[in-house]
Amino acid sequence: MQPPPQQGWQQPAYGQHPYPPQQMPPGYQYAVQWPMFAAPAPAMVDGFMLLQPRLKPIPSGPAIGSLVAGIGGTIAAVPGLISAAFNPWAGLTFFMLSALLGVGSIMLGSYARRQIGAAGGGVSGRGVALSGLILGIIATSMAGLTGLITLVAI
Repeated sequence: MQPPPQQGWQQPAYGQHPYPPQQMPPGYQYAVQWPMFAAPAPAMVDGFMLLQPRLKPIPSGPAIGSLVAGIGGTIAAVPGLISAAFNPWAGLTFFMLSALLGVGSIMLGSYARRQIGAAGGGVSGRGVALSGLILGIIATSMAGLTGLITLVAI
């Protein structure tokens, strides 16, 4: 849309409105007042100001996976402990399941803690990762106890 021809009119620069609020044609309402320039951010790189939006941190997927695997490994270790003395093969099955989930929970929890620390506030879930790590240690120790009971019962 071309503005009406006026004496001394020049093409506005990129990003500028053709009619600044002081020179609006009569009867024209300005619905929205945009700032002419963006507010500078406190960071400057190579002479350029950086605008950094503040976003909500993203929850860590490995932290959630660590918590789920730790809960599953702990739940799987309980029937393993109960059945290891009576049925060694069932105890061995629960030993394998809880050991696999416990070790996976420990690995995911330690990876999630490194990821959260390196993200600088962009990723959340430090407590979830720590909970998954602790539950993984509990599940692995219970799996070791289940394996020991199974070996004695065989």
